[in-house]
Amino acid sequence: MPLDPVLAALTSRFSRVRTGLAVGFDGEGAMNEFKARCGGVWAAASGTEELPFEDRQFEVVVLERRSVGRDCVHEAHRVLKPDGCLFFTVPERTGKQEGFTPPEIYKVVREGFDIIELKRPKWWTFGRCGHTITVCARKKAWREHRGLFTEGSLPFTPFRERT
Repeated sequence: MPLDPVLAALTSRFSRVRTGLAVGFDGEGAMNEFKARCGGVWAAASGTEELPFEDRQFEVVVLERRSVGRDCVHEAHRVLKPDGCLFFTVPERTGKQEGFTPPEIYKVVREGFDIIELKRPKWWTFGRCGHTITVCARKKAWREHRGLFTEGSLPFTPFRERT
């Protein structure tokens, strides 16, 4: 996967990343590229099972296109800090080509993320980089703040226990 679209989206949102996680990339080349362009401390994970990190450890998670799926996105949500961002690039489904459509991307990330940006390459670069969609999604804040409300208040949260 070419890293340029993800790096462009990442550097447009963050001038410097303190902690980042690269999931599903082969070797250390991608992690070193993220570290060189964005700074900070980066870790790598295979993306096939549960991520071996504690909750709320990373500011940014970048998924390799083969790792994008409901389970991996759920794990990325778990390890991201409250205002953390998820980045990934996937092939866009056109005709018989395998990939994702924008509504399918929304279905994968909707439970824990708000999509900030869906970006496609310019039409004149399709021959060089294919039909890809780069996604930037921010972790939903209401899931993190559900314990801050006092008794008697009526906050909107689907996870509040009823007594």
